[in-house]
Amino acid sequence: MLAALSPCWCRRFRAGFFAVAQLGTLVTGGLVAAASGGAADEAAAPAPRVYRTVRLTGPAPVIDGRLDDACWSEQGEWAGDYTQREPRQGAAPTHPTEIKILYDNNAIYVAIRAHQPGVGGQPRLMGARDEFTGDMVGIDFDSYRDRRYGFEFNVTSGGSKIDLLLHNDGSVDTSWNAVWEVRTAVTADAWTAEYRIPLSQLRYQRGSDQVWGLHCWRWLGAKQEESDWNLIPMDHHGMLYSFGELQGLRDLPASRRIEIAPYFVAKTHRYGSEAGNPWRDGSDSSLEGGLDAKLGIGPNLTLDLTLNPDFSQVDADPSEINLSTVETFRTERRPFFLEGKDLFDFKLDDDFVFYSRRIGDAPSLSAPASGLHDSPEYNRILGAAKLTGHTPSGLTVALLHAAVDRTRMRVLDAEGTSRVTVEPRTDDTVVRLQQDFAAGNSRVGVIASSSLRQGSAAELQTLPRQAFTYGADAQQYFGGRNYLVEGKILGTQVNGSTAAITALLENPVHNYQRPDADHLGVDLAAEQLNGHAGYVQAGRVSGLWRYNGFVSWRSPGVEFNDLGYLQTADYVEPGAQIQYYNTKAGTLFRRRDLRLKYTEPRDFGGTRLGRKLRLESEFSTMSGAYLWTRIGAETGLLDPRVLRGGPALRIADQFPLLAYFETDGGSPLQFQADAGYSLSGEGGSRDFYFKPGLVWKLGSRVRAAITVGYGSNQQPTQYAGTDTGGAAPVYVLGHLDQQILSSTLKLTVNFSPTLSLSYYGGPFATTGRYSDFKAVINPGATAASDRYAAVALQRHGAGGLEGDFRGSPLRLSNPDFDWREFKSNLVLRWEYRAGAFLYCVWSQYREDVTEAGGFAPLDQYSRLFSARPDNTILLKFSYWFSL
Repeated sequence: MLAALSPCWCRRFRAGFFAVAQLGTLVTGGLVAAASGGAADEAAAPAPRVYRTVRLTGPAPVIDGRLDDACWSEQGEWAGDYTQREPRQGAAPTHPTEIKILYDNNAIYVAIRAHQPGVGGQPRLMGARDEFTGDMVGIDFDSYRDRRYGFEFNVTSGGSKIDLLLHNDGSVDTSWNAVWEVRTAVTADAWTAEYRIPLSQLRYQRGSDQVWGLHCWRWLGAKQEESDWNLIPMDHHGMLYSFGELQGLRDLPASRRIEIAPYFVAKTHRYGSEAGNPWRDGSDSSLEGGLDAKLGIGPNLTLDLTLNPDFSQVDADPSEINLSTVETFRTERRPFFLEGKDLFDFKLDDDFVFYSRRIGDAPSLSAPASGLHDSPEYNRILGAAKLTGHTPSGLTVALLHAAVDRTRMRVLDAEGTSRVTVEPRTDDTVVRLQQDFAAGNSRVGVIASSSLRQGSAAELQTLPRQAFTYGADAQQYFGGRNYLVEGKILGTQVNGSTAAITALLENPVHNYQRPDADHLGVDLAAEQLNGHAGYVQAGRVSGLWRYNGFVSWRSPGVEFNDLGYLQTADYVEPGAQIQYYNTKAGTLFRRRDLRLKYTEPRDFGGTRLGRKLRLESEFSTMSGAYLWTRIGAETGLLDPRVLRGGPALRIADQFPLLAYFETDGGSPLQFQADAGYSLSGEGGSRDFYFKPGLVWKLGSRVRAAITVGYGSNQQPTQYAGTDTGGAAPVYVLGHLDQQILSSTLKLTVNFSPTLSLSYYGGPFATTGRYSDFKAVINPGATAASDRYAAVALQRHGAGGLEGDFRGSPLRLSNPDFDWREFKSNLVLRWEYRAGAFLYCVWSQYREDVTEAGGFAPLDQYSRLFSARPDNTILLKFSYWFSL
């Protein structure tokens, strides 16, 4: 791969690589010194606690939370002696906790008694599924004992379920939803929880005598206190490395994981009709069905299948207007793609090789310029399959395939009715394999993906026909897991017509048409685009002081946006970071975390794009308050993207300041605030936002959260457009005055742990006005006066701008904007039996783009709520059964 790089860039890459290698030499010296101490560290570590379970004899307990079944008093042993983890690690907990575990051929049974005097007269908070609120207890099984991830089952004192996958680095995946039972009850001096966890919901190896990893914990919301049965230190070397052991599991049957969940959806949509359009008459209705299935393949692998999957239950994406060249990242909200998504992760900084929102997204091609047409919102997924699991040898397997149907738009014009393809038929595949060695201290992995489109030459004229990615990663821990060296490398290949490849070369990610970049250039005959990317780092990852050096790069031709998320290409960014991380409880703080990071990116032609220094801090107080801040300094900036394919433009130094604060989350009323302010070396520049909020818990069943945000963005040199009508393009910037108003209301009423009513509403309004236009005359000049020349532009009746620049006419589209949007939904959710749900949903959408004179908040909202609403009513019924 390196052979494909220019000699100029190779020299600079080697220089950067050797700089990182020198840091790696220093780190390696520390590793060598620590290597002899690593074994000693491990030898000195306390032996894990052991809980010995017994097989249940007699009837299984009735899951009602009361712990009055004979088995809880006559069989097995109660274990207690929890240790406080935070705020004061190692101290005795405020209240004791006891746990008992039994099993049979069908399930694991767990009883937990959380002592607390007077608890019978206190509110016991309920929450939505997977919502951490109030007092909680939980249990976690590393049933493979491979220290990769654990199956965690938690419950609030009000009886609400939380299930998740706990990863070794402490991150969690709450998208995993198992089918299990739990109930809570209360006595005079304790609240109790009673579990039944079917073995079919767990994965484990065959064996007559098994040992699982075990973690049991308790959270006191009022004191923001966690206590553990087997203490996991705050500065751990891996969460699952600190688990205790569950012994006594004998002769477990092979798990038969066969689950089937059919569903039916009835939907009606009311909206403003479009005159003369037979497909937009103001009303649509539909009745659909589908099937989800989960099949166990041996004891280690699970196959998930979905036919005609339903994505109607997707939460609304937050409103935003994007003025940059970087695509907005959207969080995945669809259950099929959420479950197990971490197994497919291959992340390069903030880029993702697999971005599941690409599958079934909006059509890629635009509607015809003339005529009437319907408006397909997304590409239908015919079916998808996902194979995931772990083998006894430490191999993690994740494979996904999705078949996306061809999307056709109906068009009515002077020649009659026709169908136009706006998205060809596509087959998307992702394969991710990871192999652990040395008890998880070493890991190697590979990833491969393909996106294959099928269609006529006309349908594939501007879209790639094939897109492939292939990569590998490796990591190695040393010195008792105190030190880490890791690397990732990725190659990509895209095939298509000359028009499709040219469109890729000239899009904002690549900008091969830049006139000032000697290492770039658009090949109009190219039918293939190749590239590579990677990341290498080495450093200390635990202890009071931590540090690492790294280098990250994206070649100009790297392209994985057909199934991934790539923000920009053509850069090499070496850097280093030092971190102070202290978890020892003091008088005021329970945790202090400060990180200082420096980077110096360059493009592949060797041009330095700037210097960036960032100080980030996190503080958690003893009372449970939290503060996060980021202060940055970005100097000598040269932006190759801002002129949308034009030359790199020198921009003013930037000094951003961001902060987030929240008070104690255990209090009935919690205050939150998100704020940001960016200073600039350019006069008249200001970017500010402030978003305060309140979270109010009303009793044990009602939770309300409201935020109100205001932002003001003043940018003297915001891109306004390019005039390409003359002998040379003229790039025009203007002074942008943008105002933003946003608010959200979230209200949830939990009638029971399985029945809830929730509402979300989010009005959003923004206006932008451009003035003081200027043309770019010398993009790399240090002084702004040498960089720009003033241009007088006038708005005309057609909505554009006209003027004169150096004796030639100048015409642009009017960049001003007015946009108001409202998204809301009301959802009644009922889990009428384990794994089976009924949803009743009312959604409303409003949009207004009429021009407003000023920016008065009441006027903005008045205009928005005067707009005609689109209303959708949806009823979804699903059933779950296991064979």
